[in-house]
Amino acid sequence: MRSCLLSTAALLALAPTTFADTASAEIEREVIVVEATQTHFDSFVYPGLTSTIDQETLDLVQPVDLDDLLRGLPGVDVPGGPRRTGQTISLRGQGRSNTTLLLDGARQNFSSAHDGAIFIDPSLLVGVETVRGPASALYGSGASGGVVSFRSATAMDFLNEGETYGFKIGAGYRSVDEEERGIATLYGATGGFDYLASISTRSSGDIALGSGADLPADDRSTSTLLKLSVEFTEGWRAELSWQDYNGEATEPNNGQGIAGVNAFNALVDKEIDNENLALTLDANPAGISWLDATVTVYRNQSGVSEDETASSRSLRRDLETFGIRGSQRFGFQAGDWTGAFTLGGEYYEDQQDGLDSAATNGIRGGAPDAESEFTAFYGQLELDGPAPFGLPGRVIVLPGLRYDEFETRSPSQSATSNDATSARFGLTYAPSETFNVFANWGEAFRAPSINELYIDGTHFSLPHPILGAPSFISNAFIANPDLRPETTETVEVGFSFDLAERAGVDELTLRTAWFETEAEDLIDLSVAFAFDTTCFVPPFFAPCSAGTSSSTNVGQAELSGFEAQMQFADGPFSLDASLSTLDGEDQTTGDPLGSLTPARLFLDGRYSFEAQRLILGSRVEWAGDYDQPVDIAEHRDGYTVVDLYARWQPMADNGLTLNAGLENVFDEDYERVFSGVSEAGRSVRLDVSWHRNF
Repeated sequence: MRSCLLSTAALLALAPTTFADTASAEIEREVIVVEATQTHFDSFVYPGLTSTIDQETLDLVQPVDLDDLLRGLPGVDVPGGPRRTGQTISLRGQGRSNTTLLLDGARQNFSSAHDGAIFIDPSLLVGVETVRGPASALYGSGASGGVVSFRSATAMDFLNEGETYGFKIGAGYRSVDEEERGIATLYGATGGFDYLASISTRSSGDIALGSGADLPADDRSTSTLLKLSVEFTEGWRAELSWQDYNGEATEPNNGQGIAGVNAFNALVDKEIDNENLALTLDANPAGISWLDATVTVYRNQSGVSEDETASSRSLRRDLETFGIRGSQRFGFQAGDWTGAFTLGGEYYEDQQDGLDSAATNGIRGGAPDAESEFTAFYGQLELDGPAPFGLPGRVIVLPGLRYDEFETRSPSQSATSNDATSARFGLTYAPSETFNVFANWGEAFRAPSINELYIDGTHFSLPHPILGAPSFISNAFIANPDLRPETTETVEVGFSFDLAERAGVDELTLRTAWFETEAEDLIDLSVAFAFDTTCFVPPFFAPCSAGTSSSTNVGQAELSGFEAQMQFADGPFSLDASLSTLDGEDQTTGDPLGSLTPARLFLDGRYSFEAQRLILGSRVEWAGDYDQPVDIAEHRDGYTVVDLYARWQPMADNGLTLNAGLENVFDEDYERVFSGVSEAGRSVRLDVSWHRNF
């Protein structure tokens, strides 16, 4: 904390003299507002680091999975291996349970140790936003690491002024897993009504890894998106969205690892169902100056079924989420200050069901039948005005506060309930239009999940130490309904530069931040692996076991890191760059802790040949050696992965687009941290699409 305040004070002291010559400069900058912050601030002055992936970038790189989609963002990691069904997400060293995922404003709460995080075809998306750092003051439980918000397409993302309808069709191929994909989209608008219907399919086989091995990953999916929007009168708008994902795969039970034999990560026929239904109402009529409200009502259903190919055993995990979220923004002017106060509320409930046909009670280990409810109210103030004490420039102040009540219930266990208050305070000082420093402090919490509170059944099975296979014994889950919520406190300081005018280029911005997070009552799965002494005495099964596993609060931890992101553009050339470092430590034992990653640098450069309607680009990801864990098995060598891509539109106004890519050009053999397999090797990607508007 002391170092943060000293750094901020030093920057504030230097700013007026160093940058006074540009204090009156008028900078024309493309204003990017990240909707997940629920502010109207430009991301350049927002007190915290945010990132966006726009429709143009998505169209250029044609991402095929979660890692391909998010890998260029600083502080964001997608562990879990190259299978789509096993990929999860972490922000700033905090895993899926501390990352809030939104799809068109609706929470995506499905969480599993090995079954992926979110199921959506990237070809249906037109934008992704990330807010890194504590966001519980807006989003409550599970936002300590930050928020990732996905936005799917609407008709207005494809139509230009004066056009009323159109279509887009496309097909693609990727060689590394022989993936074939196709998409068809129809959209239109008339009067105050617009619509979009889209369907996409993917089919792929085993993945050729950089190690030279093939990873079993037979995978097929169909995704559907329907959107209807209507503007009843000016400023009154409603949008209804329905998205459905259905996937099938033949792969190991644990989609993040290699296939085993018998009970060791058995090969399964996996079926994934994910359905999202959301209704959003926006009210901002010109005749009622104080009314600026948004209400979203949603229901999500996610399920994963697994049928073991070598037996008749069936496993199932289902999660249904129902929620409603509403906010009202009151804008005001007070002298030289512009401000707004956002008041909001939220209610959502999760209901989980698990099934294991081999269990005597039918309950799946790690997926207990239970439900949880959250009720919350929050407020956020935005202030933008002249700097005090005679300093040049402006000051932005952003405080927020949220109160949550939550309860979790299970038919076989006693109910547990609690509450939490989360606060944040952000401050930006901008002595000029081209430079600012910011500081951000925030509290966050994570309520114990259904699985952590009521986990039961079998964790894993092993061959009997005396009798061997096919005699197996199990390590059993033990419920712990007395778990306390995790809590974190984060301090972040950083600065922003706009050097375009000084460098004589179209765009050159740099944003950096250093953060430190202190966490208490961390929830961890503690595994007490030990063979019972009866395992070694005849009759060997009385009551021979391989120990127990349960969720516990394990004490305190500290996470710290540095992030930087840069955007450069001059004429036909542009370059995006990001850099991040991360360190985490258990303050009791001194051991590394968290979803840690090595230092990583990402570059995405492209050159546009406007006359030929051709863009050539390259993405480069560099990661240093990872040798922090005590366990040498978790060490990872550094790597450099290079991708090439191109987009050509051969005829003006024809709508035909050809995309090509060469991924992992040098066939690098590398593993990400906490992944048990190598990543995909060299691959050729080809895509063709055609769209017409009328």
